[in-house]
Amino acid sequence: MKTEGERREQSVFATEEGRNRLLKILRYYDAVDGRQPRETLSADDPQAVAVAGLIEQLRRGVPPPYILGRALFMGNTFYCTKDTLIPRPETSLLVQTACEYLERKKKQGADSKTVIEIGTGCGNIAVSLAMRCDGEVRILASDISGAAVEVARRNVQRYQVDGKVSLFCGDLYEPFRDHREAADMVICNPPYVPTTSLKKLDRQIIDHEPVVALDGGPYGLNIFRRLINEAPTFLKKEGMLMFEIGEGQEKLTERLLSRNGAYKDIQFYKYEEKIRAVSVTKK
Repeated sequence: MKTEGERREQSVFATEEGRNRLLKILRYYDAVDGRQPRETLSADDPQAVAVAGLIEQLRRGVPPPYILGRALFMGNTFYCTKDTLIPRPETSLLVQTACEYLERKKKQGADSKTVIEIGTGCGNIAVSLAMRCDGEVRILASDISGAAVEVARRNVQRYQVDGKVSLFCGDLYEPFRDHREAADMVICNPPYVPTTSLKKLDRQIIDHEPVVALDGGPYGLNIFRRLINEAPTFLKKEGMLMFEIGEGQEKLTERLLSRNGAYKDIQFYKYEEKIRAVSVTKK
């Protein structure tokens, strides 16, 4: 007599829809593990049989990174849970731009650099910076969620960058009160979705990803204001504040930055022809 699990697996293989769903998740699994994604599905594939039991989650719209507990970012695999936002490709813009800035600082004679990251989530930005930046760099990364900090800790240990990355739990700059005017850069991928727009997001996102990492308040600017107003306390002179923004938010963001007399040199950055990040320099 077949068990419930065996019947479920059999039903997954029995329909074209089930096979397609299973093949989709297996291809993601292949990509995460650095293998060539398989072209076809075989009922004799032990991995396919093992993963078939997870198809019900996929049917409910659970994103594959949460099903697998891992996500891809800039070619590396990161532990990822429902306590953390799933890393997005556009966030690589922050890492690339930050590395370029820190390299310029190095050429200007800065022997060591300090970066504060706000809202580290699974730690993909902090870990990627630690792995890619040449020279001595110290990254102080925080998140308001203790559960997210623990996921980030696993990724720091996975890539053996604990000598460069220190993790803290707290609200925005609160953990860094002892690091005034110590940072060469403050970097952040903040929540920037306007509250009224949350319901328009794909169900995979709004039903499963942490709302605290998405909801930016009435206009999506709540965290922007705090980032902008408090960063000068922690940045060195000529230090950079850089953060991700949503599509179409550049004018409101520029207005907020222009009104703050502590900054100069507002710059916007594009990802796939759309403005998705901004930086500003402390005077």
